[in-house]
Amino acid sequence: MAFSLEPSRHNCDFKGLCTDQPQNQPDDRGQGKFRKYFIEPFMSSRNPPWFDARGVAIGLFIGFGLPVGTQMIVLVLLRLLFRFNTIIAFACTWVNNPISIIPMYYGYYCLGSLMLGKHVVMSAEDFQMLMSPIMHAEYFWRSVHAFVYLGWDMVVRWSVAALSVAATCGLIGYVASFRLWKVRCRRKARQLGMSYEKLLSELERTVENGEKAEN
Repeated sequence: MAFSLEPSRHNCDFKGLCTDQPQNQPDDRGQGKFRKYFIEPFMSSRNPPWFDARGVAIGLFIGFGLPVGTQMIVLVLLRLLFRFNTIIAFACTWVNNPISIIPMYYGYYCLGSLMLGKHVVMSAEDFQMLMSPIMHAEYFWRSVHAFVYLGWDMVVRWSVAALSVAATCGLIGYVASFRLWKVRCRRKARQLGMSYEKLLSELERTVENGEKAEN
């Protein structure tokens, strides 16, 4: 199965036709990319609620729970095993980004210490210096090596907190997005004059046909 971060053929509007998006102007390129990868997958999705909600859950779990350098590899592997909206999952992994990574990881260190009944012995400034090799790692294995090099005690504290937060956020993300998508689908079914079950069946076929075309 090929993996791509380009918008899938599933992401069409509810009119049943995929419409071409206007080309972005050069001075609008940054805004266009943000809309393409973060806004349009949510607003123009033509998928059943579970498909997109699963993408939200997996993306949040990866973003909150896995160290930098491993996230895209894991996302690719999970896409080979499970059915979910890859674009939405990719967008949700960006909860972990260059701006949030230091506060997030230091928060994990403090939370993990609290959960394990250990003292917080490292200041935020020292932690930021310790994280420098990970932030500047150019390749996957260098990032993993730098993370492990933090020390067993640090990795355990980080992992306990990260997995707890990731599981919680992933579950909340799934439930919230599933309900939101379900309400949206019910509203669209009423507008189209059909039952929710019939619309859901059509959306299921859209996903199945798209995945067959990818194989």
